[in-house]
Amino acid sequence: MDILKKTIGILSVLLVSFIQVKAQDLKQDPKLIRGKLKNGFQYFIYPNNTNNQQTAIQLFVNAGSLQEEDNQLGLAHFVEHMAFNGSKHYPKNEVITYLESLGVKFGADLNAHTSYDETVYKITIDSKSKENLEKALDIVSDWAFNLSFDSLEIEKERGIIIEEWRTKEGLSARLSDQTLPLIFSHSRYDIRKPIGTLDILRNFRRPTLVDFYQKWYRPNLMGLAVVTNQDPKAVEKMIKKLFGKAKNRKPEAKRVSYSLANHTDTLFNVYTDKEANSIDFSYIGILPASKAVKTEADFFENLKRSTVNALLKKRFDRIAQLDDSYKSASMSVSDLLLNNGLSVGGATLYEGQIKSGISKYLRERERILRYGFTSSELSDYREQYKRQLQRAPENKELNANIMLSQLKDVFFTGQILMDKEARNKQILRDLDRLDSLNLLHHLQGYFKPGNTAVMLTAPERLMAEVPKESVLRQLFAESAEADLKKWTDHIEIPQQLLSDLPISGKVIQKKLINEVGVTEWQLSNGARFFLKKNDSRKNHIQLTAFRKGGFIAMDSSDYVNAVYAKNIIGASGAGAFTRAALTKFLNGNSASATFMIAPNREGLSASANQKDIKSMFELIYLKWTQPRVDEKIFGSIKKQGLDAARNKKFNVMDAYNQAINKAIGADDLDENTLSVERIEKDLQIDRIVPVFKERFHSAKDFDFVLVGDFDIDSIQAFVEQYIAALPTGYYRSGQRIPAYKQRQDQEIVQYAGQAEKATVNLFYQTTSTHYDYPEILKNELLENVLKVKLRKNLREEQSGVYGVGVSVSATSEPTDLMRTRINFTCEPSRAEFLIGQVQVELDKIIKDPSYFIEELNNAKVQMYQVYDKQFGKDTFWSAELRNHIYYGFGTWSFFISYKQMLDQIKAADIADYAKQKLNKAYKVKAVLLPENLKK
Repeated sequence: MDILKKTIGILSVLLVSFIQVKAQDLKQDPKLIRGKLKNGFQYFIYPNNTNNQQTAIQLFVNAGSLQEEDNQLGLAHFVEHMAFNGSKHYPKNEVITYLESLGVKFGADLNAHTSYDETVYKITIDSKSKENLEKALDIVSDWAFNLSFDSLEIEKERGIIIEEWRTKEGLSARLSDQTLPLIFSHSRYDIRKPIGTLDILRNFRRPTLVDFYQKWYRPNLMGLAVVTNQDPKAVEKMIKKLFGKAKNRKPEAKRVSYSLANHTDTLFNVYTDKEANSIDFSYIGILPASKAVKTEADFFENLKRSTVNALLKKRFDRIAQLDDSYKSASMSVSDLLLNNGLSVGGATLYEGQIKSGISKYLRERERILRYGFTSSELSDYREQYKRQLQRAPENKELNANIMLSQLKDVFFTGQILMDKEARNKQILRDLDRLDSLNLLHHLQGYFKPGNTAVMLTAPERLMAEVPKESVLRQLFAESAEADLKKWTDHIEIPQQLLSDLPISGKVIQKKLINEVGVTEWQLSNGARFFLKKNDSRKNHIQLTAFRKGGFIAMDSSDYVNAVYAKNIIGASGAGAFTRAALTKFLNGNSASATFMIAPNREGLSASANQKDIKSMFELIYLKWTQPRVDEKIFGSIKKQGLDAARNKKFNVMDAYNQAINKAIGADDLDENTLSVERIEKDLQIDRIVPVFKERFHSAKDFDFVLVGDFDIDSIQAFVEQYIAALPTGYYRSGQRIPAYKQRQDQEIVQYAGQAEKATVNLFYQTTSTHYDYPEILKNELLENVLKVKLRKNLREEQSGVYGVGVSVSATSEPTDLMRTRINFTCEPSRAEFLIGQVQVELDKIIKDPSYFIEELNNAKVQMYQVYDKQFGKDTFWSAELRNHIYYGFGTWSFFISYKQMLDQIKAADIADYAKQKLNKAYKVKAVLLPENLKK
C-alpha cells in the first residue's frame, strides 16, 4: 500500500501514549552525561565502552520548514545542504574532502535531513585518536554557527536541490499530493513541505537564505548527541570549548509550536492514476501528541500502546492465513510529528474484489474495535515478550544509531533515557498489569470516528470498478452495524516438534583450519560442517547451509514451481504443524529456520539463543524432512503471483526494465518471464513438495557454517543427532550454465511516464574475469573511486543530478560474470551531456592513475575501517566463511592479511583494471524519457 507504507515509513520507533495514571519519575541512565551551556545549548554524551573505535555525532536543530516565511519555502532544507558547501574554517567542499580522508563515507557516515519541525546533521567518524573527534566536533560547530553561504556555491546547490525534487516526481509524488492535503488540511503543514516550491528554489536571493539561518540556528534551539569510545569528560570539555561561546542573536524569533488541525468529519478522496499498478485503501486518523515517557505511568501507557500495535499485527497476520479477500492489511498507532500522532490502517486489494475487499477489511476492523483482543492473544504475547527478554543475547557492542535515536527523543520531547536493565525490569513488572478490557479502551480511543482521512487509490483503467465516496461511506456504516461475533481461533498444537528422534549419524573426520580458528567436520551423510567460535553476541548462534544447484539444476518444466516453493512451503508449517500451530508452539522461543531455493543454489538460515539451540536443530530436521503444503496458502500465494504478473505490464518502468534484462541477461535462461499464462499453467500444488524434496531430500555435499557462542561438545551431539541424520543419496547436481555472449554494444531509448525526468542506466559487462580475493578488492576500490569522481563531476560541478549510483559486482557461479552499473536521474535535456561526462571520468581514470590517487587512498581507509569494525562480528564470519567455501577460494588471505592486500593495489592497477573491465566490456546505454517527448 503505497500511501500507507509512505506514512508508516517515517513514524517514530518509540511508541508512547497520552493517558496518565501515576507519576513516579523514571531514573535516568547513569551512564548518560547531559548538560546545558549558559547560552542554552544542550549536549548528551553516552559512552560506547566496546571494541568499536568510532564516535557517532548528531546535531539537533529545533527548526524545520514550519519556521519558514512565505518567501522562504524550501530554504530550511537548502540551509542543510549548504552545510556541506563551505563554512568559516572549511571553505567550499573541504569538509567532505577532509572527512573522506579519515574514512568517512559521504551519504553513509556523513549526512543530514530536514523535516517539518527539525533539522539533524550526522557524522560517524573513526575516533581512535582524540584529535579526529575534536576535528569532527569543530566541523559540527561550524555547521551550527559559521556557514559561509558563498554565492557561487548557492547557485550550484540550486541545481542539486531541483534534481532532488525531480527524483521524487512521478506516481509517488502525485499520490502524496492527494494524501497530504487531507491529513494536513487547514494547518501550517499543508503549506510548508520541506522540499519547498520550484519558484522559490530557482529565484530566492542570498539574504533570504541567510536570514533563516541567523534566525533559527541559535544555541538555545540546538542540542548535540555524542556516542563515543573516548572519555566522556574529555568530550564534554571539547563541547564547552567549541559551543559555549556562541550567542543567541537578538531579538530572538519566537519558536511557535504547530499542530495539525482537528475536524469532526471523515474526509474522503478517491483517486485513480494512469501509472498506478496497485489498489490501496487506507485511512489516517489524527491524534494528540503522545506524552513523553518520564514517569512509570507514562512507561505503562507506552507499553499498552506498543502491545496494541503488536496484537493488531498478529491478528491481521492470522487473518491473512485464513482469508484472501485482500492481499495484505494492517492497523497501527504511531507518532508522526512532534505534536501529533496518527492511527493508520488499510488494505491492498485485488482487481475484481475492490468493494468486497474493503467491506471484509472494515468488518475485521470493526470486530477488533468492538471486542478487542482475546485473553489467549494477550497471554501469548505476554509470555512471548517475557521469554524474549529473558533469552535475549547479550550484545558486546552498543548500537550507536539506536542510542542516537533515543537521545534525539530526549532532546525534542524531554523523555527519560532509561538504563537497559532497568527498562527490562519495568517491562516485566508492567506486562502482568495488562488486561484485555483496558487495551480495548485504548484501542477504541485511538480509532474514534471523525478527524480522519480515507483514501482509495487505483489504476485509471479500473475506474469503473472503483467505489465512489458515497459507497465508501456506506461500507463504513454497514460495518459499524454488522452482526459480528467475537474472534475465535482454535489451533491444535502437537506436543513436540519431532514425535521420534531420528537415527543419528556421525562426525567421521575432524580438521582444524588454524589460520582462521575454524573447525571442519565431515559428516557420515556426505555433508560438511564448519564451526567458528565467536562471542560478539553472548549466548547466540547462527547457522547457514548451502549447496550449488537451485533453479538451474532442475528441469525447466518445474521452474515456476521452484520459484514459488520456498514461500509456499515456508508459509505452510511442517510435519503435523500448521503455520499457526508452529508459530504458537515456538511462542517466545528464539529458534528459527528458513529454507530457500535460489537461481544457482539452495540452503537455509537458522539462529537461536543458548536455551533454544536444541529447538533450532529440531526445527531444521522437521522442515527438511517433513515439508507440507497448505491448500489455502498455496491458493493465496498463486493468486498474488497472478495479480503481480497481471499488473506488471501496467508498470510505467516495465518495458524499460524488460529491455534492459534482455540486453544484459543470458541468452538461454528465462527467469524474467513469469507471465499470467505460465503461472496459471505451471504452478501446480502437487508439484511443490516434490520440487522442494528434489533440492533438499539429500544432504550430500551441503556445507553448514555455524558461528557464535557455543560449547563444541554440546554442538557435536546436536549435529550428529539432527544434521548428520539427514538423508543422503543421489541428487540432481548438473546445472544449465547460462550463456552470456559477447554482443555488439546496445542503446535503449524508451518513452514512458508523466514525470519530467530522464532515468539513465549504463552497464559494462564482461565474462573475462577471475573471481578471487584480489579481484573482489579491486571491484570495491573501483566502485568507490567511481562514486566519488562521478559525484564531484555530475553533482557538485554540473549540478546535474542529486545522486549517482555505482555498483561493481562479479561472480564465478554458475559462470564467470562481471557487471558494472552506473545510474542516475536528471533533466531530460541534459541526459546525453551527463552520459558524456561519465565517459570523461572513465577516460581520465583509465589514462591517468595520478588523477584519482586521493580518492583511491580514501577508499582504502574507508574499506579498512569497515573491515576492522566488522571483523569481530558473527555476521562477518558467517557471511565471509560462506563466501570462501561456496566459491572455493584457495587462500585465507582475506581473513589474515586484508590490509596488506589492499596496500598492494596501486592506482596503476586500478587504471589497467578499469581499462580491461570497462573499456573492453560489452556496453548497454539505457535511457527512459517522459512520454511527452516521444515524436
